[in-house]
Amino acid sequence: MLCRRTWPAVGICALLALVPAAGIPGNRDIKGVVETMDGKPVARVEVRVTNVGGTLSSDSGEFTIPLPSQLEPGDPILFRVKDWVVIDPFVGASGRTYVPRSSVEPMKIVVARKGDPGLLSNRQLIQQIIQGVTSQIGPNSASPRESDHFLADQAKELGFTVEQLKLAITAWSKSVQEPYQKGLAALYARRYPEASAYIQQSISSSETDLVSKYSSLALAQYGQGHCPAAETALRKAYALHSDDPLVLNFLGVVLDAEAKYSEAEPLYQRALSIDEKVLGPEHPTVAEGLSNLARLYADQGKYAEAEPLFKRALVIHEKALGPEHPDVARDLNNLAALYDDQGRYAEAEPLFKRALVIHEKALGSEHPAVARDLNNLAVLYVDQGRYAEAEPLAKRALVIDEKALGPEHADVANDLSNLARLYELQGKYTEAEPLAKRALVIDEKALGPEHPDVARDLNNLATLYADQGKYAEAEPLYQRALAIDEKALGLEHPDVARDLDGLARLYELQDKYTEAEPLTKRALAIDDKVLGPEHPDVAAGLNNLAALYDHQGKYAEAEPLFKRALAIDEKALGPDNPTVATMAGNLALLLRKLGHESEAKVYEDQAARIRAKTNQEPKAGNPKQN
Repeated sequence: MLCRRTWPAVGICALLALVPAAGIPGNRDIKGVVETMDGKPVARVEVRVTNVGGTLSSDSGEFTIPLPSQLEPGDPILFRVKDWVVIDPFVGASGRTYVPRSSVEPMKIVVARKGDPGLLSNRQLIQQIIQGVTSQIGPNSASPRESDHFLADQAKELGFTVEQLKLAITAWSKSVQEPYQKGLAALYARRYPEASAYIQQSISSSETDLVSKYSSLALAQYGQGHCPAAETALRKAYALHSDDPLVLNFLGVVLDAEAKYSEAEPLYQRALSIDEKVLGPEHPTVAEGLSNLARLYADQGKYAEAEPLFKRALVIHEKALGPEHPDVARDLNNLAALYDDQGRYAEAEPLFKRALVIHEKALGSEHPAVARDLNNLAVLYVDQGRYAEAEPLAKRALVIDEKALGPEHADVANDLSNLARLYELQGKYTEAEPLAKRALVIDEKALGPEHPDVARDLNNLATLYADQGKYAEAEPLYQRALAIDEKALGLEHPDVARDLDGLARLYELQDKYTEAEPLTKRALAIDDKVLGPEHPDVAAGLNNLAALYDHQGKYAEAEPLFKRALAIDEKALGPDNPTVATMAGNLALLLRKLGHESEAKVYEDQAARIRAKTNQEPKAGNPKQN
């Protein structure tokens, strides 16, 4: 099986405290005062709260905004002050407080004019910007170019150039003394082990701002691909504030990466519900939540649930950010991957290509996001039998990720696995085996021995051994892969069908037909139910079952299965696809055995025409990519 990557979104939005009016039961207001950095009130300025409303400040800078009934204690909120830059709470990074449970003093909003030189020396503001930059970190975000995009947005908001902002961050990083600040500086520089050590020290020495500290610690671990450690830190943050959508969303991302889907789903749904309530249905943060939930559904084979969420996220981001923003590319990539998984190749290819163009322009040609795009496009071509087009893309993706992420990162394992599978499909076993083994070692170390990506690696290595007749080496790998996927994904996931097919094929190669048939039928039933009766994987399952009957001399039972498989692939893949040639060749061989010479000749000619056009060698058997 080849693996493409869809993307989680881990972002930080700005939050504002909601203050209940003192002494008036049931009447809650957002109360505060707007001041400049030197403490002077800002009079008669519009203060707006996203998805709530706004008002003018008084002559003394005070304001009161009624709190809508749908907002609850603990909910975050986003606000703006017209014609001013808000620096506390900082709109671009965290700056978050929550709806209090009891009356408190009115909050203070600190503002400044764009381009005010004092902004660059405001240590609290610079720290908040760094927290915003580091929130962009993920296992696939090792290059500084993605952070530069975030910094460009912040520089524009504040009225400076990116270079001016970077110089201010550098000065701040060199001058910090507190462990947490040193940890943030190391996190910004992507020195993840150093960041983890400093942040751990800050947690041990002080119990203030623990939610932010645990979240930053999780980012440092997640940036290294250490999902279990990130989960531990986030669960501590969650225990302190279970209504924080940032914590809910990030914990969902990590659990999703660990294939703990049933635990991730309610966290995503809850974060999305809070964000829609307080930010409105068309806010980019809502789009990120939709994308995360959609990706979770897609990972479980719930394509009908995933597609409308991906589409809605794309529409929101295109409207809010413009058609060439990296977040738009992420949405395009996710939607294209969904279409590829469903065999909707003609719809997927232009989306993958558009995403690649956006990322190369926005992030540079050596960013891991570009590697993801290349890998995804390569997988699409392999799914269509376009191996010559896929190989240079897969190789380029591997080079980018090894350089950007290091040789032991899970994304490098993904690249190795894909390239190994591509070689195996072409019979290049000597080239494939060391790549497949290296991928398995990396994933076991990075993700743990029970992760679905480990099952993928085991399956690929087992298939490689089976193709070479190394049956005793292949069987325990297939069985272990099946056990992992059934536990992690459930009994009716397409990856379980893949494992069943692989094991059945192994038994068939050894003439163990009694053991093979129930596995093949179960795999076919899963794919037919989850993917639909017209999916290429269903065609492959029909072909597998037909081949099994063929080998046992049950020709009459095999014929309609071969014909249905061929019809599905002709429709899904196109009449000139190499897989169609394989299917037609299989059917022709069977018809010869049945004595249907003239009909067999029709399918032989069809297969020969396709092979001549695609330079494909004749190949019979199972075309499914396990």
